Amino acid sequence: MIFKTRYCNLWFCPYACPVTEDEGRFDMPVTTDKPGPYAPASAIMSIVERHRNKGLPSVVDGDTLARAGISDSLIARTLYALIALDLIDEDGKPTPVLEGIRLAPEAEYQARLAEWLNGAYEDALAYVDPATATESDVRDAFRTYKPIGQQSRMVSLFFGLYAAAGVVQERAKPAPRKSSNGAAARAKPPAAKPAAAQRQTPLRTGGNPPGSGAPKIDGLPAPVAGLLASLPAEGAGWTQKKRDSFMATLGAVIDFVYPILSEAEAAAVNEPEADEDDDL
Repeated sequence: MIFKTRYCNLWFCPYACPVTEDEGRFDMPVTTDKPGPYAPASAIMSIVERHRNKGLPSVVDGDTLARAGISDSLIARTLYALIALDLIDEDGKPTPVLEGIRLAPEAEYQARLAEWLNGAYEDALAYVDPATATESDVRDAFRTYKPIGQQSRMVSLFFGLYAAAGVVQERAKPAPRKSSNGAAARAKPPAAKPAAAQRQTPLRTGGNPPGSGAPKIDGLPAPVAGLLASLPAEGAGWTQKKRDSFMATLGAVIDFVYPILSEAEAAAVNEPEADEDDDL
Protein backbone atom coordinates (compact mmCIF):
# COMPACT_ATOMS: atom_id res chain seq x y z
CA MET A 1 0.00 0.00 0.00
CA ILE A 2 1.47 3.34 -1.02
CA PHE A 3 0.96 6.38 1.16
CA LYS A 4 1.90 9.90 0.28
CA THR A 5 2.43 12.57 2.89
CA ARG A 6 0.63 15.86 2.76
CA TYR A 7 -0.23 18.56 5.27
CA CYS A 8 -3.66 19.30 6.61
CA ASN A 9 -5.20 22.70 6.11
CA LEU A 10 -7.69 22.93 8.95
CA TRP A 11 -8.88 26.43 9.77
CA PHE A 12 -8.93 25.63 13.46
CA CYS A 13 -5.46 24.03 13.60
CA PRO A 14 -2.54 26.49 13.90
CA TYR A 15 0.03 23.88 12.86
CA ALA A 16 1.04 22.23 9.59
CA CYS A 17 0.22 18.63 10.51
CA PRO A 18 1.58 15.85 8.31
CA VAL A 19 -1.03 13.21 7.54
CA THR A 20 -1.02 10.23 5.20
CA GLU A 21 -3.38 9.82 2.33
CA ASP A 22 -4.67 6.65 0.73
CA GLU A 23 -7.40 7.16 -1.86
CA GLY A 24 -8.88 10.08 0.01
CA ARG A 25 -8.77 8.54 3.50
CA PHE A 26 -6.41 9.90 6.13
CA ASP A 27 -4.52 7.98 8.80
CA MET A 28 -4.35 10.29 11.80
CA PRO A 29 -3.23 8.48 14.97
CA VAL A 30 -1.92 10.55 17.86
CA THR A 31 1.81 10.82 17.14
CA THR A 32 4.66 13.27 17.61
CA ASP A 33 4.42 14.25 13.94
CA LYS A 34 1.57 16.62 14.70
CA PRO A 35 0.09 18.39 17.73
CA GLY A 36 -1.42 16.10 20.31
CA PRO A 37 -5.08 16.51 21.23
CA TYR A 38 -5.65 18.34 24.50
CA ALA A 39 -9.38 19.06 24.70
CA PRO A 40 -11.16 18.19 27.95
CA ALA A 41 -12.17 14.53 28.14
CA SER A 42 -15.65 15.64 29.16
CA ALA A 43 -16.04 17.54 25.89
CA ILE A 44 -14.96 14.56 23.79
CA MET A 45 -17.17 12.10 25.68
CA SER A 46 -20.16 14.45 25.48
CA ILE A 47 -19.90 14.33 21.68
CA VAL A 48 -19.44 10.55 21.68
CA GLU A 49 -22.46 10.05 23.92
CA ARG A 50 -24.53 12.57 22.00
CA HIS A 51 -23.95 10.62 18.79
CA ARG A 52 -24.73 7.38 20.60
CA ASN A 53 -27.99 8.63 22.13
CA LYS A 54 -29.25 11.29 19.71
CA GLY A 55 -27.09 11.14 16.62
CA LEU A 56 -24.92 13.84 15.05
CA PRO A 57 -25.45 15.63 11.73
CA SER A 58 -23.66 14.35 8.66
CA VAL A 59 -21.03 17.06 9.12
CA VAL A 60 -19.76 18.04 12.57
CA ASP A 61 -18.54 21.63 12.76
CA GLY A 62 -18.23 24.45 15.27
CA ASP A 63 -21.97 25.13 15.23
CA THR A 64 -22.63 21.47 16.03
CA LEU A 65 -20.35 21.64 19.05
CA ALA A 66 -21.87 24.91 20.22
CA ARG A 67 -25.36 23.40 20.08
CA ALA A 68 -24.03 20.41 22.01
CA GLY A 69 -23.00 22.71 24.83
CA ILE A 70 -19.26 23.04 24.14
CA SER A 71 -18.12 26.51 25.19
CA ASP A 72 -16.76 28.85 22.52
CA SER A 73 -13.25 28.77 23.99
CA LEU A 74 -13.09 24.97 23.62
CA ILE A 75 -14.63 24.50 20.16
CA ALA A 76 -11.39 24.75 18.14
CA ARG A 77 -9.39 22.34 20.29
CA THR A 78 -12.34 19.94 20.56
CA LEU A 79 -12.78 19.83 16.78
CA TYR A 80 -9.08 19.13 16.33
CA ALA A 81 -9.14 16.45 19.03
CA LEU A 82 -12.11 14.72 17.40
CA ILE A 83 -10.11 14.49 14.17
CA ALA A 84 -6.82 13.49 15.82
CA LEU A 85 -8.66 10.75 17.76
CA ASP A 86 -10.28 9.45 14.54
CA LEU A 87 -13.86 10.26 15.54
CA ILE A 88 -14.52 12.60 12.60
CA ASP A 89 -12.57 13.01 9.38
CA GLU A 90 -11.02 16.14 7.97
CA ASP A 91 -14.34 17.11 6.38
CA GLY A 92 -16.15 16.78 9.71
CA LYS A 93 -17.94 13.56 8.83
CA PRO A 94 -18.30 10.93 11.59
CA THR A 95 -15.87 8.07 11.01
CA PRO A 96 -16.63 4.34 11.06
CA VAL A 97 -14.94 4.31 14.48
CA LEU A 98 -17.49 6.72 15.93
CA GLU A 99 -20.31 4.87 14.23
CA GLY A 100 -19.07 1.60 15.68
CA ILE A 101 -19.12 3.10 19.16
CA ARG A 102 -22.68 4.30 18.58
CA LEU A 103 -23.86 0.85 17.51
CA ALA A 104 -22.10 -1.07 20.28
CA PRO A 105 -24.45 -2.85 22.72
CA GLU A 106 -24.38 -1.40 26.22
CA ALA A 107 -22.52 -4.44 27.55
CA GLU A 108 -19.76 -3.86 24.99
CA TYR A 109 -19.70 -0.06 25.13
CA GLN A 110 -16.64 0.39 27.32
CA ALA A 111 -14.77 -2.37 25.52
CA ARG A 112 -15.40 -0.56 22.24
CA LEU A 113 -14.15 2.68 23.78
CA ALA A 114 -10.96 0.94 24.92
CA GLU A 115 -10.48 -0.53 21.43
CA TRP A 116 -10.82 2.93 19.91
CA LEU A 117 -8.37 4.48 22.38
CA ASN A 118 -5.81 1.73 21.92
CA GLY A 119 -5.78 2.51 18.21
CA ALA A 120 -5.75 6.28 18.61
CA TYR A 121 -2.97 6.26 21.22
CA GLU A 122 -0.99 3.40 19.70
CA ASP A 123 2.19 5.48 19.62
CA ALA A 124 2.06 6.40 23.34
CA LEU A 125 1.02 2.87 24.35
CA ALA A 126 4.38 1.60 23.13
CA TYR A 127 5.79 3.18 26.30
CA VAL A 128 2.99 3.04 28.90
CA ASP A 129 0.16 0.80 29.99
CA PRO A 130 -2.82 3.00 30.93
CA ALA A 131 -4.01 0.43 33.48
CA THR A 132 -0.85 0.72 35.57
CA ALA A 133 0.90 3.93 34.44
CA THR A 134 1.32 6.84 36.81
CA GLU A 135 0.74 10.42 35.77
CA SER A 136 4.51 10.87 35.58
CA ASP A 137 4.80 7.85 33.27
CA VAL A 138 2.19 9.23 30.88
CA ARG A 139 3.73 12.69 30.98
CA ASP A 140 7.05 11.15 29.94
CA ALA A 141 5.29 9.36 27.06
CA PHE A 142 3.94 12.71 25.83
CA ARG A 143 7.10 14.69 26.55
CA THR A 144 8.07 14.94 22.87
CA TYR A 145 4.58 15.98 21.77
CA LYS A 146 3.72 19.51 20.77
CA PRO A 147 2.64 22.02 21.86
CA ILE A 148 4.84 21.54 24.92
CA GLY A 149 2.75 23.92 27.00
CA GLN A 150 -0.33 21.69 26.54
CA GLN A 151 1.26 18.38 27.54
CA SER A 152 -0.43 18.38 30.95
CA ARG A 153 -3.79 18.68 29.20
CA MET A 154 -2.87 15.85 26.85
CA VAL A 155 -2.21 13.70 29.92
CA SER A 156 -5.55 14.74 31.46
CA LEU A 157 -7.36 13.85 28.24
CA PHE A 158 -5.59 10.47 28.09
CA PHE A 159 -6.57 9.54 31.63
CA GLY A 160 -10.08 10.96 31.27
CA LEU A 161 -10.85 8.94 28.15
CA TYR A 162 -9.43 5.72 29.56
CA ALA A 163 -11.47 6.31 32.71
CA ALA A 164 -14.59 6.54 30.55
CA ALA A 165 -13.56 3.21 29.03
CA GLY A 166 -13.27 1.66 32.48
CA VAL A 167 -9.54 0.97 32.09
CA VAL A 168 -8.44 3.34 34.87
CA GLN A 169 -10.19 4.91 37.80
CA GLU A 170 -11.35 8.47 37.46
CA ARG A 171 -8.69 10.78 38.80
CA ALA A 172 -9.45 12.38 42.14
CA LYS A 173 -9.86 16.11 42.32
CA PRO A 174 -6.84 18.04 43.67
CA ALA A 175 -6.72 18.37 47.45
CA PRO A 176 -7.39 21.82 48.95
CA ARG A 177 -4.36 24.08 48.75
CA LYS A 178 -2.42 24.32 52.00
CA SER A 179 -0.83 27.40 53.45
CA SER A 180 2.82 27.61 54.47
CA ASN A 181 2.05 26.40 58.02
CA GLY A 182 0.47 23.20 56.68
CA ALA A 183 -3.14 24.12 57.34
CA ALA A 184 -5.65 24.09 54.53
CA ALA A 185 -6.04 27.52 53.00
CA ARG A 186 -9.18 29.20 54.15
CA ALA A 187 -11.64 30.42 51.61
CA LYS A 188 -11.99 34.14 51.39
CA PRO A 189 -15.13 35.46 53.05
CA PRO A 190 -17.76 36.76 50.65
CA ALA A 191 -17.27 40.38 49.71
CA ALA A 192 -19.47 42.84 51.51
CA LYS A 193 -22.31 44.33 49.51
CA PRO A 194 -21.83 47.91 48.34
CA ALA A 195 -23.36 50.50 50.60
CA ALA A 196 -25.89 51.45 47.91
CA ALA A 197 -27.08 47.86 47.62
CA GLN A 198 -27.38 47.61 51.38
CA ARG A 199 -29.50 50.71 51.51
CA GLN A 200 -31.89 49.32 48.91
CA THR A 201 -32.40 46.03 50.77
CA PRO A 202 -35.84 45.99 52.44
CA LEU A 203 -35.50 46.47 56.17
CA ARG A 204 -36.65 43.93 58.70
CA THR A 205 -36.40 45.77 61.94
CA GLY A 206 -37.26 44.70 65.44
CA GLY A 207 -36.87 40.99 64.55
CA ASN A 208 -40.43 40.84 63.26
CA PRO A 209 -41.24 38.39 60.45
CA PRO A 210 -42.59 39.80 57.19
CA GLY A 211 -46.25 40.69 57.48
CA SER A 212 -46.14 41.68 61.12
CA GLY A 213 -45.93 45.38 60.31
CA ALA A 214 -48.25 47.12 57.86
CA PRO A 215 -51.47 45.22 57.08
CA LYS A 216 -51.70 43.41 53.75
CA ILE A 217 -53.35 45.39 50.99
CA ASP A 218 -54.72 43.44 48.04
CA GLY A 219 -53.54 44.61 44.63
CA LEU A 220 -50.42 46.33 45.98
CA PRO A 221 -47.31 45.70 43.82
CA ALA A 222 -45.08 43.02 45.33
CA PRO A 223 -42.01 45.26 45.82
CA VAL A 224 -44.06 47.82 47.71
CA ALA A 225 -45.93 45.19 49.71
CA GLY A 226 -42.69 43.47 50.65
CA LEU A 227 -41.14 46.70 51.82
CA LEU A 228 -44.19 47.67 53.88
CA ALA A 229 -44.20 44.21 55.44
CA SER A 230 -40.75 44.95 56.84
CA LEU A 231 -42.14 47.73 59.03
CA PRO A 232 -41.92 47.07 62.76
CA ALA A 233 -45.05 46.10 64.60
CA GLU A 234 -47.30 49.00 65.60
CA GLY A 235 -45.94 50.77 68.68
CA ALA A 236 -42.57 48.97 68.51
CA GLY A 237 -40.73 52.04 67.22
CA TRP A 238 -37.38 52.27 65.46
CA THR A 239 -34.31 54.46 65.31
CA GLN A 240 -34.03 57.60 63.24
CA LYS A 241 -31.34 55.96 61.13
CA LYS A 242 -33.58 53.02 60.25
CA ARG A 243 -36.49 55.32 59.49
CA ASP A 244 -34.40 57.45 57.13
CA SER A 245 -33.09 54.34 55.40
CA PHE A 246 -36.62 52.96 55.02
CA MET A 247 -37.96 56.20 53.55
CA ALA A 248 -35.08 56.42 51.07
CA THR A 249 -35.67 52.83 49.96
CA LEU A 250 -39.40 53.37 49.75
CA GLY A 251 -38.91 56.36 47.46
CA ALA A 252 -36.67 54.34 45.16
CA VAL A 253 -39.16 51.45 45.05
CA ILE A 254 -42.09 53.78 44.38
CA ASP A 255 -40.22 55.43 41.51
CA PHE A 256 -39.38 52.01 40.09
CA VAL A 257 -42.92 50.66 40.28
CA TYR A 258 -44.67 53.89 39.34
CA PRO A 259 -42.51 55.77 36.80
CA ILE A 260 -42.98 59.53 36.69
CA LEU A 261 -44.83 60.61 33.52
CA SER A 262 -45.45 63.91 31.85
CA GLU A 263 -48.98 65.36 31.97
CA ALA A 264 -49.64 64.19 28.41
CA GLU A 265 -48.31 60.68 29.08
CA ALA A 266 -50.33 60.41 32.27
CA ALA A 267 -53.50 61.50 30.46
CA ALA A 268 -52.93 58.91 27.74
CA VAL A 269 -52.30 56.11 30.24
CA ASN A 270 -55.30 56.96 32.39
CA GLU A 271 -57.74 57.58 29.53
CA PRO A 272 -60.76 55.26 29.83
CA GLU A 273 -60.94 52.47 27.28
CA ALA A 274 -63.51 53.01 24.52
CA ASP A 275 -66.51 50.70 24.37
CA GLU A 276 -66.60 48.28 21.49
CA ASP A 277 -69.69 50.01 20.11
CA ASP A 278 -67.95 53.40 19.82
CA ASP A 279 -66.32 52.45 16.50
CA LEU A 280 -69.56 51.33 14.90
